[in-house]
Amino acid sequence: MIDLIHYFKTIPWELLGIFFLSIIILIFLSEYSYRYDLLEPSLNRKIIHSMVGIAVSFSPFIFISNIQPLILAMIFLAINLFSYKKNKLKSFHNINRTTLGTIFFPLGFIIIASLFWEQKYSIACSFMILAVSDPLSSLAGENIKKPHKYNIWKDVKSYEGSAIMFLSTFIILMLFSKFIFYQFDTLESFLAIILSCFAITIAEAMSIKGSDNISIPLTAFFFIEIFNILNIKNFIIGFSFVIILITIVLFYFYKRKHLSLDGFLSSTLMAGLILGFGGLKYVLPITIFFISSTLLSKTGPKSLNKSKSGRNVNQVFANGGVGLFLCVFNHFYQTEVIYYMFLASIAAANSDTWATEIGKLSRTRPKDIISGRTLLRGESGGITSIGLLGSIFGSFVIASIGFLLEINISYLIIVFISGFLGSLFDSILGISFIVDKSHIIDIVNAIAAEIIIEYHTHSTVLFI
Repeated sequence: MIDLIHYFKTIPWELLGIFFLSIIILIFLSEYSYRYDLLEPSLNRKIIHSMVGIAVSFSPFIFISNIQPLILAMIFLAINLFSYKKNKLKSFHNINRTTLGTIFFPLGFIIIASLFWEQKYSIACSFMILAVSDPLSSLAGENIKKPHKYNIWKDVKSYEGSAIMFLSTFIILMLFSKFIFYQFDTLESFLAIILSCFAITIAEAMSIKGSDNISIPLTAFFFIEIFNILNIKNFIIGFSFVIILITIVLFYFYKRKHLSLDGFLSSTLMAGLILGFGGLKYVLPITIFFISSTLLSKTGPKSLNKSKSGRNVNQVFANGGVGLFLCVFNHFYQTEVIYYMFLASIAAANSDTWATEIGKLSRTRPKDIISGRTLLRGESGGITSIGLLGSIFGSFVIASIGFLLEINISYLIIVFISGFLGSLFDSILGISFIVDKSHIIDIVNAIAAEIIIEYHTHSTVLFI
């Protein structure tokens, strides 16, 4: 406690005060410009975005500790939450589209700065891309007379804007390469920069309501980290080959309408992150899940396969989002049990998908898992005998992967059981609550992973 008090006494609070005052002045100037129509609101907002972003990029070299910048970020987050809710700071929020960018910006910084403050150059590079490339791409899309527009998810983007995003990101990464990729040879550095540019551009293109203010720096930071891992393992060229191969396969599934466009891009991004942070042992289970569930979705009568656009971004992250989080978490805070949790989450997703797809083949109508009453085909909460059998085999297939990797058999049994129970719990949630299916899958995957934690905790206690 005494050390903590001493630490706070040694913090240069005058520097914090200068930055805080600078933010207040920027807000005042922005509001003044908006009120007297000195600048077009969107341009005014981009200027503030760039100025704050550049200041954030230099913050790791200005502040020794992350305490002061985190305090500033939290203050800025609180101000923006309040102003958004109360419709204040009109220069920030009164533009031609709904955006939460001013809220996502400090939130992204809080996540990265609180966890990875020691990686100063990676933080600086990530937020410099956000400060420069993001507004440049937006300006390009807005000021070209006849931009070629596209819509991957919900927000409309332009090919010209994405090209500027890619090119400016490439230049920034090149300028930072001697600091973030300093032990790479020329080919490895080039591959790292090009693939990072693609990932960051995809993250920006798929953003909605200003979420690129968090997705761009996170994606940039994670891929810088990934390529430094791969360089140590001497696997950058191998990774590049594998990710290109995966992209080709996913593109084939997209052309066959097994994936929507947003589903294809989000799957590619997820594959890069999982392969980079987890390696093949993480990629294998989720690949088997995706291929098997896709093939099963095309079985049976065509009348039962209603989806025309394929698996979308919501479904991709609903099924793999928990696994992706666990994979990234395990890289930074390594512990053996995380991989078992990952397998359990994928087992739950696979079990649920197999139950649904194989259940379509049942000649009898599904029954309510709680009351037993007969339901219509496709109605939430229904189960069939053949569907339950599919659920069991779906979980078993993923658990079997762990057996090939020589994982402790007792954990694999729990992975299998938790995956199957997760599928049953999905049906219970579906009949009990009116919840979006993708949200249910997220909950179920998390619960399956939690079962592994409980087993690990209690088995450890028993062995002690």
